[in-house]
Amino acid sequence: MYFRPTIKTSKNIYLKFSLFSLIVPLVLLISKTETLKAQKKYTKEIGLISENDLYTSLYYDRYYTNGTFIYFRFLDKNSHRNKKIHELSINHKMYTPNFANSFSIEDIDRPYAGYIFAKYSQQIFSKNNFSLKSSFEIGILGPDAIAQDLQNLIHKIYGFRPAEGWQYQIRNTLGLGVGFTLLKPFNKTPKKHIDFTSSSELKLGTILSELNIAVYTRMNLFNSYLNPYSNSTLFSSNLNPVTKTQKKELFLFLKPQIGLAFYNATIQGSLFNQNSPVVFGINSFIYEIEFGIKYALNRFDLSYSIIKYSKRTHTIKANNSNYGSIIIGYKFN
Repeated sequence: MYFRPTIKTSKNIYLKFSLFSLIVPLVLLISKTETLKAQKKYTKEIGLISENDLYTSLYYDRYYTNGTFIYFRFLDKNSHRNKKIHELSINHKMYTPNFANSFSIEDIDRPYAGYIFAKYSQQIFSKNNFSLKSSFEIGILGPDAIAQDLQNLIHKIYGFRPAEGWQYQIRNTLGLGVGFTLLKPFNKTPKKHIDFTSSSELKLGTILSELNIAVYTRMNLFNSYLNPYSNSTLFSSNLNPVTKTQKKELFLFLKPQIGLAFYNATIQGSLFNQNSPVVFGINSFIYEIEFGIKYALNRFDLSYSIIKYSKRTHTIKANNSNYGSIIIGYKFN
């Protein structure tokens, strides 16, 4: 079952994508103009990450259906020895069943859930050729995350009818979590046209607990060497404490990932109560693959990628699902 847009909806979506196609060249033109100015150091960045299955399909509106993240990154003042980047973000995630308008419990193959949270993280890039990122988040899962209102707003923009079924969503519960990510490049010499970096990630909390292992592959589209991983938009590390010429970046990337899921409150409900009307068990073995393109020049970072992921509970009808991710970042001093 899926959400099929009307002809009017298709036109709306076409206009929105057309608008986006006009904005991107404009940003690239501004970026090109930036190269004519004196080079400056950029120690701060603000940005928006938008994730939605509509970025990969005009028909499907299901499972992990929308994510919105607003972030602010800044370089630590003591980054001349080991680079350290701090990040503050406000985030919202939304989950629905296969059919966004589920009028009865029997139609629900994945619980409705909304999660809003604030997050702080810091990432240290060691001179010993590895990076460690640690994070802490606090938020609320449930009706207080206003996911139903947000989805209805999105549906109104795209011409969909209001969503039904949110009366069955996961009930309110406190979200607390910590995370740790270790990055380790495979190669010791940074001068490469293609490179590989391993990632080990551990998340522990009241909303999500899982362990993931991934490998990043960068493939340069310029006839030059890739920037080192400690100064690349792929790892959110292209902030610098000194004035320098920042090499532009344009590369394809691939990230296959496997993991073990220990707990997922958006599917299993709260650790602290049994009030949610619809809950399911989770699949312990999970996997996903992300591929896309990234561009960075002076102040601007742009990215588009597609993420395909395995089903998180056995009740989900589709074996694999996907969504798209768009990132727009702006750096300044």
